[in-house]
Amino acid sequence: MLFIKKTIPFFCFYLIACSQSNTITSDQIIEQSISACGWNQKEFSISFDFRDYTYKLIRKPFFYSYQRSKLIEGTPFLDIMTSKDQLKRYKNNRLLKLNDSITNLYSNSLNSVMYFFQLPLILRDDAVISELLGTTIILGKTYWTIKINFNQVSGGEDFQDEYRYWIDQENNQITFFAYNYLTDGGGVRFREARNIRNINGFLFQDYVNYKSKDKFTPLDSLPILFE
Repeated sequence: MLFIKKTIPFFCFYLIACSQSNTITSDQIIEQSISACGWNQKEFSISFDFRDYTYKLIRKPFFYSYQRSKLIEGTPFLDIMTSKDQLKRYKNNRLLKLNDSITNLYSNSLNSVMYFFQLPLILRDDAVISELLGTTIILGKTYWTIKINFNQVSGGEDFQDEYRYWIDQENNQITFFAYNYLTDGGGVRFREARNIRNINGFLFQDYVNYKSKDKFTPLDSLPILFE
């Protein structure tokens, strides 16, 4: 068995695309998904719990705020980063002084959760380079296959990471996605959406996370190995 399976409870919004054509592009699929799942609203605020933290996302035109909070031994801690300011940590409402390495550590952790939570909206980012690779059949169903890379200038520390999104052509939901990464020696992950539910017009879902025993497995091989 190639995969080691781990279930990850996680909330994430996904999409319903409105139309298909023989000439559809990856950008069209992404934009249809954003509009259909409600992410095209100009302003909104969303809170959710994930693992030990309570997260809050605020979006306005040309502005976003990522927040997470938790109690540590009865003391409240709050991390905030915005499109204008780097991460700041507060302990009992008092600003803490963090060195650069700790700031980057907390920033990467918070940004990672918010990245997956905001799919597919985040795929509209200027750093994203998307490409429609065609279709893939997984367990008898046909999926659009979208490749995602990031440009070096604005793609952050992990700009070399590469993603695949497999979007069901019947309901236009992202059922599977995979990515590779170089941090901590590198590796690949393959995730399957489960427990999809509609709450106030948005789709939430959990993930089953599969870890390949061969950390250099090509992303496009993962659906075959999954079957």
